[in-house]
Amino acid sequence: MKKTLVALAVAAMAATSANAAVVYNQDGTKVDVGGSFRVLLSKNTDERADLKNVGSRVWIKGTQDLGDGYSALANLEIRFDKNGTDSFSDIEAKRVYAGFAKEGVGTLTFGNQLTNLDDVAVSDYTYDLGGIKQTATSGKKVAKFRSADFAGFSFGLDYLFGEQDKDEYNHGSGFGVSAFYTTPEFAADTKLNFEAGFSQVKVGKYQGSPIQEHKVNAFLVGAELVSGPFSLGVDYSQKKATDDFNGIGYKFNKELHAVALPFNKLHELEVGVKYKYLDNASIYGEYINGKASSADGNTYTKRNAGILGTDYWFTKSVVAYLEGGTFKYKNQDGDKETDNRVGVGFRVYF
Repeated sequence: MKKTLVALAVAAMAATSANAAVVYNQDGTKVDVGGSFRVLLSKNTDERADLKNVGSRVWIKGTQDLGDGYSALANLEIRFDKNGTDSFSDIEAKRVYAGFAKEGVGTLTFGNQLTNLDDVAVSDYTYDLGGIKQTATSGKKVAKFRSADFAGFSFGLDYLFGEQDKDEYNHGSGFGVSAFYTTPEFAADTKLNFEAGFSQVKVGKYQGSPIQEHKVNAFLVGAELVSGPFSLGVDYSQKKATDDFNGIGYKFNKELHAVALPFNKLHELEVGVKYKYLDNASIYGEYINGKASSADGNTYTKRNAGILGTDYWFTKSVVAYLEGGTFKYKNQDGDKETDNRVGVGFRVYF
């Protein structure tokens, strides 16, 4: 019985939701089940108003106490949007991983999971429209180590496995490093957060077809001031392909829409601000400025975006939010494009 439950379980490394249900807790084995329902009613330029599934999920997390501060852990996360946000019933195992943890040292996991780099960003206070992460934030075959917190400092190491055939270019392989630091309070309820991350990934295919072999280097650095109900964050990210290869698409939001243009370098700056006017409600805004350019600099696209939003938590597990944003693009020929987006979202955590 115990072995079966551990095989099904999900990670003790990731923080367990306060709403999770403990379905088994005996003889050092603990299994939690939880998840969230996430729906968005959105209207974007050149699209009809549509109801979207934005990451609804169910997860199982389990741990086994091994004694002396050691534990084994496992994670399974099921999503329902394998074929896109317009689907509510296409089931896939989104995250599957397992590993070990040691109190005061850290956690080592293996499998299909987010990398530590997914945690590197401080300026994005939105639910759907913001964010400028360019680093490798996930992988299907990842070895991940996250250290314990040492006086406000922690770090992460990731390795992404690529092609199994040693005669093939090792497409998809790479690594990531990240660091996090939170200062002690230096004024009344005031502190600073600093985060940084770097990744390098080998690329030799696009949608299954061979392309010029190259590497993509990316980094993100950020700093955030938190003082009582007020937060101000700034992030800068950059991604560049080696060997002057033009193959980077301009991803511009969390729905993964992209401008299908071959760029060599992409850099973006994001400034976000948030104010909690109630214990359970806030308003927030963000500004994004970026530029993607070819290796010779003759082809480029500039982006400017402004986002405003507000949320309201009915309980600790139910939130509704409203977000709107304008995304403006301009290329080297002076051609302009504007994408206006507005959405009302609703999430229930269980």
